[in-house]
Amino acid sequence: MDWKLSSICTDGTRRYLLEILSALTLLREVRRVLISLGGVRFLVEAARCGSMLSRERACQAIGLLGVVRRARRMLVELGVIPVLVELFRDGDSTTKFVAGNSLGVISAHIDYIRPVAQAGAIPLYAELLRGSDPIGKEIAEDVFCILAVAEENAVEIAEHSVGILREGDDAAKAAAADVLWDLSGYKHPVSVVQNSGAIPLLVELLRDGNSEVREKVSGAIAQLSYDGADRVALANAGIIPLLIESLHNDSVELTDNAAEALINFSEDPEHCDRISEAIDIPSFQNMHNRLIQNHASDENMVRSLRRMSIEQLTWDPNLV
Repeated sequence: MDWKLSSICTDGTRRYLLEILSALTLLREVRRVLISLGGVRFLVEAARCGSMLSRERACQAIGLLGVVRRARRMLVELGVIPVLVELFRDGDSTTKFVAGNSLGVISAHIDYIRPVAQAGAIPLYAELLRGSDPIGKEIAEDVFCILAVAEENAVEIAEHSVGILREGDDAAKAAAADVLWDLSGYKHPVSVVQNSGAIPLLVELLRDGNSEVREKVSGAIAQLSYDGADRVALANAGIIPLLIESLHNDSVELTDNAAEALINFSEDPEHCDRISEAIDIPSFQNMHNRLIQNHASDENMVRSLRRMSIEQLTWDPNLV
């Protein structure tokens, strides 16, 4: 394969063969043979040139191939990241989804998280988040979860999410709140969400947003409430009265998130006095009891694992 494609003189014939290759590599056995024969670079080339349909097929095959760690490394070394970013930027809507998904597969390794972002992928995923297609939003949210492992990426993702909270439609705002919910769970040295200026916007949307937006926003707020500095920022932005009011909402998700956040405030000496009126509300009590049960269950599991480890160590004849 290497000799045959490399020896073709006419660009038209080479492009025709690359288009055939892009179709064949959607088959698992062909992808396996492609790796063994050292032909992966031709798949990258097929994604770089030819008709958009052919490039889209090659892009899809790259995503399937990139699931394998060794193949992913080969693809990156062959320059696949800028090729996928170009398709992501310039392709039609379907091609953007395929390219975005394949790029997400490639990024699923700590060594490639920053190169993918540095190639300009984050603004492209933000556009998917702003868009009207639920598939695009789902792809963007999933890949942002991967890219946000790097703090620099998380900062950029948060900035784009804040822009969507300000200017996006309701569906985009709900998706952006979901992303911020995920970001607030990462243990970066700084509070990425708070530094982005998102907290006042989240509080505003909890007050004025539609039901879907309020549910997603409440989840982000509940997650943020586990951090002391974020609790201060939330309280200063006026979140506590809104959370207490949300305990009476018909949405189970919203009331659960509000109760979870208020429980975290109740355990903070700086804020516990401000949530006294929530303590007797049934949704607050239910969540409080549920969290106590979960905590007890976690402790029992840890004790069981500890006992099991001790028994195994005692029984193992090689350690006697």
